[in-house]
Amino acid sequence: MANATEAPASTTAEGPTSHTQNQARNENTYGYTREQQIEALHKLREPFKPEEIRYLPRMWCGKCKNSNGSGCQQHPRRKCAKCGQNMPGGHIDLRFVGHAEATNRLLNVDPFWDWEPLTVDERGLPQVDGYQGMWIRLTVCGMTRLGYGHADGKTGGDAVKEVIGDAIRNAGMRFGMALNLWTSSDLLILEHGGDGSTAGQQERGTAGAPARAAQPEPQHARPAEQRAAVNPQLTLAQFKEKVANGWDNADSTRQNLLEAEKTGLADEVVPAGDDGTPTRIRELLENRIAELEAAKRGERSAA
Repeated sequence: MANATEAPASTTAEGPTSHTQNQARNENTYGYTREQQIEALHKLREPFKPEEIRYLPRMWCGKCKNSNGSGCQQHPRRKCAKCGQNMPGGHIDLRFVGHAEATNRLLNVDPFWDWEPLTVDERGLPQVDGYQGMWIRLTVCGMTRLGYGHADGKTGGDAVKEVIGDAIRNAGMRFGMALNLWTSSDLLILEHGGDGSTAGQQERGTAGAPARAAQPEPQHARPAEQRAAVNPQLTLAQFKEKVANGWDNADSTRQNLLEAEKTGLADEVVPAGDDGTPTRIRELLENRIAELEAAKRGERSAA
């Protein structure tokens, strides 16, 4: 296969572009000083305007979930004033920003922001994993962080666009973009839901908004020794063994990171390094993936 010719890098660009990834940079900061990075990245965390925020309905009532959209006795189907959809009352409306709004924010902060898939296939196209999702690197103002996106059941070309947009929003959240939209009550309802029972309704202040006191702790807030009751398939000790077995393999480490996010272990703090520094599992695995990818790039350069 013929080697691709790389286009000359711009002499005025202040950040990364898709054709400059092999150009020499100062400490991977793309010409930004630390102060400039901090100032620019703070803009990512600014709240979105109300007109930029959308609402995504998510069912929390168990009986409503099994009602084929008609709702249960306590939560009849009606038009929701917030999300605008005809839905059973046993749902919440998650606030989120769309791909266009996220892209606009990134462009305002860094016109030269860039993303790239973590792995590619034999044709050089972005490679999806066993969940039909994709890991990406998002680079903004010289800072790079990982993100993951999936199509949520979509197929065809729409699925590809959904994966990319979802991954960019997910990676943007690692920078703090739209982080305020994910409230603790929303996460609790998504993680544990309601059972739609009469007893459950008596514990809740309103039909559409389960009270926080009525919800159990999220998995990552529980001590590790208690988590087996919530997730018997994967205890912290078992997960640490999986991490150790795949420590030198980037793909295995990525899968372990995904599993940690899904099982609530990503925020668990474990000792890391020779000095046993307390580190969240998410940060530990992300750093290891970056190390393995850097070593892989070094081997290619040497070859």
